Amino acid sequence: MPYSGDVTPGGPPDVRELDALTITKVSVGPMDNNAYVLRCTATGSLLLIDAANEAPRLLQLASIGRLSTVVTTHRHMDHWVALEEVVAATGARSVAHAADAGELPVKSDTVHGGDVITVGACPLEVIHLVGHTPGSIALLYNDPAGIPHLFTGDSLFPGGVGNTRATRKTSPR
Repeated sequence: MPYSGDVTPGGPPDVRELDALTITKVSVGPMDNNAYVLRCTATGSLLLIDAANEAPRLLQLASIGRLSTVVTTHRHMDHWVALEEVVAATGARSVAHAADAGELPVKSDTVHGGDVITVGACPLEVIHLVGHTPGSIALLYNDPAGIPHLFTGDSLFPGGVGNTRATRKTSPR
């Protein structure tokens, strides 16, 4: 089945297989947060983006290899509820932007815009996105096949701010 990126809370993950990287996306928690497990196909190393909720589920997804790094895209609690449990269970290092790292429940290595985080042999460029929080970041993976993949945390909301699955009334302008 082709990758659609459409996931629902409690539903199955969606998996995208690239030549050098496998992306597994899942929705966790009551706020329908996305979490991503990235697996380097050359080394088997894993990186988790946003340990948002449901630590047992995230640990199950990460059981396919060795989780080395957990990146938190920003300091809001709905993106790190499971962080402490995942880090404790795996020994993975926690990483966040310097402006948000101090707000997390675990000691975190800090990054800045332009830095590179690797998962095995795959580089992810850190993009600092001031706005949602002072230390919001996105991660850019430039697939050698020419298709970039951007992991944005809460910097983009399809259709507007917040949860867009519910019908919203709009007033005429």
